[in-house]
Amino acid sequence: MLIVDWSGALLRDTLVAIGLSTMALCARHYHRRPDHALTPGGAFEADRCGPVEGVAAGAGIVMSRRLLMVAVALLAGCASPPPDERLHSTLWVQTSAEYAISTRQVFGMATRGLDGALADPGWTALEGGRTGAELRPAIIVDVDETVLDNSGHQGRMIRAREGFTRDSWRKWVSEAAAPAVPGAADYLHAAADRGITVFYVTNRHHVLEDDTRRNLLAAGFPVASEEDVVLTREETEEWTRDKSSRREFIGQHHRVLQVVGDDLADFVPLPKGADDEQRLYLATVNAQRWGTYWFMIPNPMYGSWEQALMPGGVALFGRPMEDKFRHLDTQ
Repeated sequence: MLIVDWSGALLRDTLVAIGLSTMALCARHYHRRPDHALTPGGAFEADRCGPVEGVAAGAGIVMSRRLLMVAVALLAGCASPPPDERLHSTLWVQTSAEYAISTRQVFGMATRGLDGALADPGWTALEGGRTGAELRPAIIVDVDETVLDNSGHQGRMIRAREGFTRDSWRKWVSEAAAPAVPGAADYLHAAADRGITVFYVTNRHHVLEDDTRRNLLAAGFPVASEEDVVLTREETEEWTRDKSSRREFIGQHHRVLQVVGDDLADFVPLPKGADDEQRLYLATVNAQRWGTYWFMIPNPMYGSWEQALMPGGVALFGRPMEDKFRHLDTQ
């Protein structure tokens, strides 16, 4: 039994040979009779050959055309990678006017709410948070996809056909070049100009704090130097992925006016293994806070919403399509 490896150069050369043979056959029959013609689209009219010759030529050309179509299709398949599910959401973030409008709209709403929140000593965005005019005012913002746009890192993963890896992420962070999410800088400066301290609460690991701080400054954000305002994961033993302890830490000495994030976990603690229905419940019971105390930035690229759909709390990328179709509503 002959086994042929159809990969790489052999497949390419074989398909090219089919294409050349096809063109040669077409050319041979075309030049055989002076009355052969081309259709307006450039295809040979084989039925203009002689009675017998035309049948043979026509059959040969039709077969060759089919081989050529197969060759072109196979070559196209070799040249193009399979589609990546993350591509459309990443392109929407990077290129659409709608994304920029959405983020500017959210930050604009938050900015317009600062003066009223600042003037009310009983105002707090934290459940059970401290109030009082003696407390310094503050806002809490997440970093990734809230004020810094990391869609470039998403693009690199898509190009490389890879999922998230610690090495690729740390390389991206070390470059400190992520641009600002549209509207973020104006909002943060509006807060700082009013004497409101901006706290950046991120689940980036603490070893990335210096690079993160450099990126925040490079993006033009206000970063206070008189106290630590970049609170990273595992910076202390209590500061886990759950941001509750860091929000509580800030609330001990500040009156928190607003919280801005791109994930439900930026606002409330999520039970381990919470599914989509539990997440929706948490969003609904806090309905009065959205757009007043809490502001959500759209992020279609990734988030805890993915993990709520998949067993074991994993990302959607690379999972079987049937696992995802189970959650698709067609009504």
